[in-house]
Amino acid sequence: MKFKHIVWDWNGTILNDAEACAKAVDDMFKKRNLGRVTLEAYRKKIVFPVIKLYQESGFDLEKEDYQVICDEYIENYLKYSAETTLQKDAVFVLEEFRKKGLIQHIVSASGSDILKNQVSYYGIGAYFENILGQADNRADSKVDLARRLIGLTGCKPGEMLFIGDTVHDYEVASEVGFHCALVSNGHCNAERLKATGAPVFVSLSDLYEHSDKIGE
Repeated sequence: MKFKHIVWDWNGTILNDAEACAKAVDDMFKKRNLGRVTLEAYRKKIVFPVIKLYQESGFDLEKEDYQVICDEYIENYLKYSAETTLQKDAVFVLEEFRKKGLIQHIVSASGSDILKNQVSYYGIGAYFENILGQADNRADSKVDLARRLIGLTGCKPGEMLFIGDTVHDYEVASEVGFHCALVSNGHCNAERLKATGAPVFVSLSDLYEHSDKIGE
């Protein structure tokens, strides 16, 4: 592997929380009589910035304050995420990358406080040099955070591999010049991910097994 740094997405990639997110959104849709959101439907719909999802799904953002909607989502998410776990192979892959001397970071659309609390709760903070989340809970684009990480590390973007689970992760990587690899067991289904042209793997362990060939 030619990379010096691994940049991780958090939600769905390391933390197995897609179902919790789908349930949180489903509650919001039911409340507004906009139908139901199954996990499968969520994985077909989810986009970033998340405001696009609400706009496309019929939320009336002229009558509802967007920040109130975001707060409602977080309240629902925290309720359902209490029983989430890490992806089953996450710690193994983090440890193997650490053994190879790779420096690891997190860049997440999650609010910084929630992100750091979750990383601490699962006891994996020592694997990461930088943990960057949003200043709020609006799930906006991560491009600025990725650019900030480049400044913090002083590393060339081409020496960094961004591992994520959404189309937006590919978009972020492309915007700032990271290489990108995606896993299809998180927030987006495989069909959407493969359409990006990035290498797509069924799990983190599958990605790790093929990591020497990524970026060739």
